[in-house]
Amino acid sequence: MSPLPFDYRRERLLPAAALAAAVFAGLTVYGLPLWECLCWAPAFGLLLPLSLALGDRTAARCRWTAFVLGPLLAFVLVEQMNYNYLVWEELTPLQIALNLAWYYMAAGALYLAAGRVRLTAGLTTALFVLIGLANRYVIRFRGRTIFPGDLLSLQTAANVAGNYDYTPDVVQLRCLLALALFLLLLWKVPKRPGRQRPRWRAALPLIALSGVYLGVFFQTDFLRQMEIEPSLWTTRGNGFVLNFSVCLRYSTVEEPEDYSQETLASIRLETEEKGEADPNAAGAETPVNLIVIMNESFSDLAEVFDLETNEDPLPFFHSLTENTIRGTAWSSVFGGTTANSEYEFLTGNTMAFLPEGTVPFHMYVGEEEPNLGAQLGGLGYRTVFMHPYLSSGWNRRAVYQSFGFDEIYFQNDFTDVSYMRNYITDQSNYENVVRRYEEKEDGEPLFIFNVTMQNHSAYNVAWTGLDKTVWLTGDMKGRYSTVDQYLSLLRQSDSALEYLISYFSQVDEPTMILVFGDHQPQVVTNFYTEVLGGDFEKVDITTAQQRQEVPFLLWANYDIPEAEGVTTSLNYLSSLLMETAGLPLTEYQQFLLQLHKTVPALNSVGYMDTDGTWQESREDLSEAAQDGLLQYESLQYNLLFDSEADRLPDFFTLPDQ
Repeated sequence: MSPLPFDYRRERLLPAAALAAAVFAGLTVYGLPLWECLCWAPAFGLLLPLSLALGDRTAARCRWTAFVLGPLLAFVLVEQMNYNYLVWEELTPLQIALNLAWYYMAAGALYLAAGRVRLTAGLTTALFVLIGLANRYVIRFRGRTIFPGDLLSLQTAANVAGNYDYTPDVVQLRCLLALALFLLLLWKVPKRPGRQRPRWRAALPLIALSGVYLGVFFQTDFLRQMEIEPSLWTTRGNGFVLNFSVCLRYSTVEEPEDYSQETLASIRLETEEKGEADPNAAGAETPVNLIVIMNESFSDLAEVFDLETNEDPLPFFHSLTENTIRGTAWSSVFGGTTANSEYEFLTGNTMAFLPEGTVPFHMYVGEEEPNLGAQLGGLGYRTVFMHPYLSSGWNRRAVYQSFGFDEIYFQNDFTDVSYMRNYITDQSNYENVVRRYEEKEDGEPLFIFNVTMQNHSAYNVAWTGLDKTVWLTGDMKGRYSTVDQYLSLLRQSDSALEYLISYFSQVDEPTMILVFGDHQPQVVTNFYTEVLGGDFEKVDITTAQQRQEVPFLLWANYDIPEAEGVTTSLNYLSSLLMETAGLPLTEYQQFLLQLHKTVPALNSVGYMDTDGTWQESREDLSEAAQDGLLQYESLQYNLLFDSEADRLPDFFTLPDQ
């Protein structure tokens, strides 16, 4: 009778018992059920002293088995953390195969580099599981998965990293435990001494197959034919790795249908024919001071979702009616990626025509890019950008220099500030805006674009400097502490806005102030599941758009036409501002105001038709809306991706700029 191929080393029994006890204690303190603690702890305790006595051939088979099973295990664990708990049911066989292709290609590349089967199996599995862990955090904090554009935003992520709670949830903990057990078992398999040379007869066909796969994936319409598209809202449809690679596939922008210089000339002619009279010709009063506040995570959650609260979180905001235009704007982002809202507002471009998950501030902003700041600078305004946070976020310093702003201020430039949850308060922020106004000469035109920071996530941190003033009542009372914190933040924002408006209502110089939110907050996923009536990816387009709503308010300290219930989206907002201010419009802005009548709102999630209904696909819109959007797409492509020589002259800027 042959001896068993394993035994237990006595010298490791004591450390094994200590490890099992530590694991049991840690998991118990964490709060795992007792039965689960009693499964994990002995598993580690039994594996640590285990010693495998394997022959060379058996050991090689074990190493190659780990090489095959490691990526498969990584895929399952990554999808567990990606909220695909029933991965074999929730993904199609094709989606599973396309996901696994990336895992095994990565394993093959690592093996060619390392030349060690056991090491490759461990590295591949650990690498993907750690990426999945990071993706779970991103979903929790920002309500969406990791996209290729996020790799260019690592500095921004690092800036706010300290403001989140990184305690792993139960799923993350279980996946890490499973990874640890796999690595511990792999460590027990005897390693092959030295670096193993690849068998090229087997490796070369696999390399060629990988090349074919990459060519088909990135250079053909295979994905469209298989109806696999990038997803911005959810990560479940494709699986994490496939969704990321699909977004990478679509990170380049193709020419719109029937795109040509003749098409552009026709659009220009039509815009000029529909153009309305210059607002200055009617003697409209123009503001000396133009102040735009893009308030971080500012949204009217209570109104959008008909929430019961102990009091109105935005009483002053709701009270303004005189010399006020107010309504709803739709944002392309949710829970984060503030820079995309800045981009849509300042340029008039839309994320609807750009690849999923991209950040134009990193990818598409060139030198002397046409934008609202440069336009107002050309009209004689002193242009100022103010943001009470770090300068490294979203490449802002370089972007606003390219945008031609005269002055750029970040956190270290703000004075006499107070903090709320580690962020400069809106009150301190507005006091600095007022201080900058008071420094200018009388009559000097001033444009300030201010991006606030007070309401930034996370909303499960200590209430430092923040009083609990507003909270959910009714059926939701006490169930969502993060929403309560957010509502109390809104109340502070409202008080700060009252200070700002009250100050400029006493100023003699004509002053116009625009306030809008960049996106809704990612307070907690379960809250949105409840108020939307289901998971975001499963509700209809109209319901999904509720999560994209942000309020806007345009106020002046002099007479302007008043309006309520205005429907728009962030890409239209600067054109509305210029029109209301009675300032010269570019032909691009004139086009956008004309398009707004046909397509009242659009974003990366969908399109609103003339009758106010939302559609996910442009093909479902009216013919007029489809034609208008195709023209819009052609103009945006001309501005962003065509050569400078082929850009429409004096269309995106004023003629003398």
